[in-house]
Amino acid sequence: MSWQLQLHHFKEAQAIGLPGHPEGLGLKTIGEYVESVEEYLEKKDIGNPVLVGHSMGGAIAIEYALGHPDLEGLVLVGTGARLRVRQDLMARIMQDYGDASKSIARMSVSPSCSEILVERIAQEILKVRAEVTYGDFEACNRFDRMNDVEKIASRTLILCGADDQLTPPNYSKYLHQKIRNSRLHIIARAGHSVMLEKHREFNVVLEGFSDSL
Repeated sequence: MSWQLQLHHFKEAQAIGLPGHPEGLGLKTIGEYVESVEEYLEKKDIGNPVLVGHSMGGAIAIEYALGHPDLEGLVLVGTGARLRVRQDLMARIMQDYGDASKSIARMSVSPSCSEILVERIAQEILKVRAEVTYGDFEACNRFDRMNDVEKIASRTLILCGADDQLTPPNYSKYLHQKIRNSRLHIIARAGHSVMLEKHREFNVVLEGFSDSL
């Protein structure tokens, strides 16, 4: 669901379903998720992709890029070199997942976003087991590549929404400052789910980057 508007636009693109999303058990660390991505790419015989990652997926993409300096291209969306999750929100996931999903969904969009999209995001969150979502947030809390992202050699596009509450634009600005071969694009009136909220502008920027590789 997160990438449906990009899959429709980019005909050769593939969206990787991570373990536990929505079925099965989730993994415990960003490194383990990287291994699952590597297994997917090997199975699909995709040698050198342009890797696009959003939020925790961005952490996975950063970790992948650090281990694969010949990566064709890297796109980091609404993410950061270090990710921290509010402890009160994590506690609510295990106490009242339905209520927590609504809070996460509301924080995932701009204040100007429609309630229809907020509800859809909340419904998608609930398709993943509470234990998996909690584990993902724990993995994000442990992720810290603040001192390593400057080693990324791939050409990189950094995208974020100006109204992002979960990974504010300063996170993206830091990535742009540290990654030498990078460009930054901040999209107005969009929040954390920028690829859904402002998909037309997002797709144009992403297409321009892809064509430049």
